[in-house]
Amino acid sequence: MTLITVEDATTFDSTLAAALPQYSRVFVFATAARDPATGLPWCPDARNADPLVKPKLVQLPDSLLLEAIVGDRPAWRTPSNFYRTHPLLQLTSIPTLLEIGSDGAVVQKLVESEITEASIAKFIEYSA
Repeated sequence: MTLITVEDATTFDSTLAAALPQYSRVFVFATAARDPATGLPWCPDARNADPLVKPKLVQLPDSLLLEAIVGDRPAWRTPSNFYRTHPLLQLTSIPTLLEIGSDGAVVQKLVESEITEASIAKFIEYSA
């Protein structure tokens, strides 16, 4: 598993496009920016999901986890946030875990409290 963190939304599309032909599975983990005071995501749900998602997905060979940082709380709350308006992602909540197929379409998706150890295990087992 390769992990790439995208903090600048303007590089998300090119990073995803470059990854799709290189990896057998591509996952996008949309999460909150880290609070400078704590070093943890500002969003409580993202804080809970982070230690569940990364350790499980890093075990997968020939796959990519693209960590998309949606911004700080004010940036995320803006209706025009890049990830809210992105035609593929259209996020409404964070954290969100998606698998993107080789055709560039969303194959599966988990949002907020759906992200549990059990659901991630099923997510990983899924084969399109």
